Amino acid sequence: MSEPEKSAPRAHILFVEDSSVFREMQALLLGQAGFSVSAHEFPQAALEVAAKQTFELVVIDYELPEMNGQQFMHALRQIQPDIAVIFVSGSLTLELAVQLSSQGVAGIFNKPANPKTLLEKINETLARNAVRDTAARVGSGSPLAARRGLSSSPFSTATPSATPVAGQLAYQPRFLLGNSEAFREFTHRLWKVRDFRAVLLLQGEPGSAFELFARDLAEISIFRDGPIMVCDAAKFEPLRLLEVLAPSLLSHDAGTLVVTGVETFTAEQQKTLQNLITGRDVFLPFARRFRLVLAATGKLSERVDDGSFGETLFYKISSLSLTVPSLREMRGDLTVNATRILAELGEAGNDAAPATFTPEAAEWIEAQDWPGNYEQLARTVQMAVGYADGPELTVAALEGGLHHEDDFVAGSPRVPVPLELSATGEHEIGETRPPFPLASDLAAEATVGAAKSPVPKGVPAAPSTAPAPSFTVQSLFRPAARSYSFSQRLAESLAIACGASAS
Repeated sequence: MSEPEKSAPRAHILFVEDSSVFREMQALLLGQAGFSVSAHEFPQAALEVAAKQTFELVVIDYELPEMNGQQFMHALRQIQPDIAVIFVSGSLTLELAVQLSSQGVAGIFNKPANPKTLLEKINETLARNAVRDTAARVGSGSPLAARRGLSSSPFSTATPSATPVAGQLAYQPRFLLGNSEAFREFTHRLWKVRDFRAVLLLQGEPGSAFELFARDLAEISIFRDGPIMVCDAAKFEPLRLLEVLAPSLLSHDAGTLVVTGVETFTAEQQKTLQNLITGRDVFLPFARRFRLVLAATGKLSERVDDGSFGETLFYKISSLSLTVPSLREMRGDLTVNATRILAELGEAGNDAAPATFTPEAAEWIEAQDWPGNYEQLARTVQMAVGYADGPELTVAALEGGLHHEDDFVAGSPRVPVPLELSATGEHEIGETRPPFPLASDLAAEATVGAAKSPVPKGVPAAPSTAPAPSFTVQSLFRPAARSYSFSQRLAESLAIACGASAS
């Protein structure tokens, strides 16, 4: 070994895990990655070591002997306030995860954690801290130096598949159907950017099928096994985003976040978007857990020109941009998508919905300009069902639906999506249910002060916090009752977490 390699500083990681199998496996993997690892079963022993040696990062299990993981974190921060924290546990709930997120935890993973994803998060966290702290001991000999070429990254491997043939569909669409020339060309553009982790901006005319294109993009990308989360401009604020992003927090695979209506963002929402992209503040645990797809109409560039949308932010989100074709450019695909909408209405329980269109009605659909694009087509077809008087939808019914399609807006979904996305056939933009337990006794334990936990001599006790309100859950595997308010529960959890951090 050369002299530079001997003197190169290394990142030191503290690992606290009561499972000997998981502890030894992760310690071996991190050691092979070039880190110096100090692994412990008991938090008391880990605190004693931390009092004598400096660590850049700690990986903690929540369920530990002597004290829980959050109590251990508070005690450890009494000794090393700047240490980065990552939780890996099989017993975390959404409420507890939100509390940890608000307390500056860099990452939260559910067991069994994907070693590649965990290593990527560790590298990213240490690199972020190295930039922030000029005194960080991360040099050229650290595994971070080769981070750009890290072969184990879940984002570095392209989706294995055959090269699309020119003039044909690049992929088999699932959410928005078509085979017109404009549609085929756009599928090739999506295919080329399918595995990019950079922010993708979809631009087009008002009412374009941004969400459906984004869902098809997720299906053909390396993010296909992760959750698809959707949020529109009306709900784009930190509290709501935490709820929308919940599935990605403990998912083993990175997902896709689709944000629509970016052209309407206020100055505060633009700041939130900037924090979301950079993984700052409450969004730190979500960094690299999803691919961001933004959707905006042509009005976005106009807002940049008049100074109401940040120019720097615009250039950041538009570096990778695609223009979605309008329905006028996809006339040959109108009937098949309109028929799909009819089928979804029927499957959703609307027995009055016809199964198809008359030939004249199909021609009428393809003859319209549809300035409101897919949203206008969807509203028109759904309103036309009310004028139907037979097994086929006629021109007269469609004309009635087009004339009254504005009446459909209030209290109705903006864009219908395939029914397999929802057991009820309903889809509310941004509505997401977490795929993990919502509450347990651990949530109450999380707010018990660390002062009651035994700590080594000379180590100050962690500040105490108020006990959390108790929540009743009959089963972790049954859906919540109709009276259940997820937003209210999340707000209460955030209030508890903020109170804990303030004390």
